[in-house]
Amino acid sequence: LNLKSLLKEKLFLGIAPTPEILAIMSIYFVEGALVFARLAQAFFLKDTLHLSPVELSTLTGLFTLPWTIKLIYGFLSEKKK
Repeated sequence: LNLKSLLKEKLFLGIAPTPEILAIMSIYFVEGALVFARLAQAFFLKDTLHLSPVELSTLTGLFTLPWTIKLIYGFLSEKKK
């Protein structure tokens, strides 16, 4: 077996490695890497700053609040146009 067929069989599970498949795989890889960053952030907040679970949840909610407002504001501003 050559390297290309070995990669196709083992890594891609028999699927031809087209640019679309490689793009999808890279998206999944980046999403997985972001999970490690969030995990490190949670441990930093818990262990270094000694936050309780309630405080950690409150901070996480406050961090995501601007993105929620941005989504709602985007829908409302596009509706006016």
